[in-house]
Amino acid sequence: MRGRDDEPPGCSWAVYVELLVASHGGWTAVVDMLMHRARGVVELPSDPQTIERGLRRLSGRGNAPGGKYGRWLLRFFGVPEPLARTARWMGQYHSRFADLPRSLCESQLRSWDRPPICESSVAAWIHLGLAAVAMRRRDHVDAAARLARATPLAAAAGREAELEAILLGARLASERGDEAMVERALDRAEQLAATVELADQRACYQARIADQRAYRLLHPAEGAARIERARALHAALPDDVEVPFVRFRRAHGLGYCEWKLGNRELAMALAREAAEHAADGGLVRFRVMAFTLMAAIAEGEQAHALRQRAERMAATLEHEDLLGAQPNRC
Repeated sequence: MRGRDDEPPGCSWAVYVELLVASHGGWTAVVDMLMHRARGVVELPSDPQTIERGLRRLSGRGNAPGGKYGRWLLRFFGVPEPLARTARWMGQYHSRFADLPRSLCESQLRSWDRPPICESSVAAWIHLGLAAVAMRRRDHVDAAARLARATPLAAAAGREAELEAILLGARLASERGDEAMVERALDRAEQLAATVELADQRACYQARIADQRAYRLLHPAEGAARIERARALHAALPDDVEVPFVRFRRAHGLGYCEWKLGNRELAMALAREAAEHAADGGLVRFRVMAFTLMAAIAEGEQAHALRQRAERMAATLEHEDLLGAQPNRC
């Protein structure tokens, strides 16, 4: 749900090779492991010193294409976990990375959209992050193009990358009005979410799926029966998990439904609760959503003040998708 102090600040071949060498016990160990893993698969130089010199040259290539040595390392070693973790953090919708101003998010993601990362399956996370940036500026064409680049890589990048790609695809399909595709995507997402290993992450994805299903019930038509079904989806989310994002989604969704059912006092209490959960997790954009819902529920000067507050925060985040958005859409 957040970045770590030991995460690398950026990625180049020097960072990549340095992490491999450190994690495997030195240059000699990396060369030996590469020769062992590549035996019978690709033809490497027979002299270990020649390979080591090639790897040292690779570490000086900055962000240029890695050539054969780069391909060999990525194929037989993959991306070191600190780099993969950072890429995942930047591409995940419910991480705190997305609470940075849009221009900063985009700058960081583009600095990773180059070798060695762009030559690996971990690039799926970078494409997903840039797709999310495009969504923030309401550029659905660019978002779809980035999603198309992420999707073929997502399975190799891990179950959570697959889920991100599916949920983003469902969101774009919803914007196009392709309800059949949305339904298929959410069914598949539910199957995958149940297999996510970490409980906190599993809960986050389940909350996102419930929210997308609820949105389908509430837009464009509502009606008491549909609102009650959407309310039940949010009520089914656990209220005892210590994950601020999940607790936000539950309270916010319930608050929206209670507002639509005419229970304004309860709706406002739930919207305030959602704002507190967002604050607890440092989730600024979701706090904006809570204030937007509070503004819709409130009346008169209070509503105006809340709406202005939400718009100031959204502008600070450079989050155009939040400006003037529906209270339950982001």
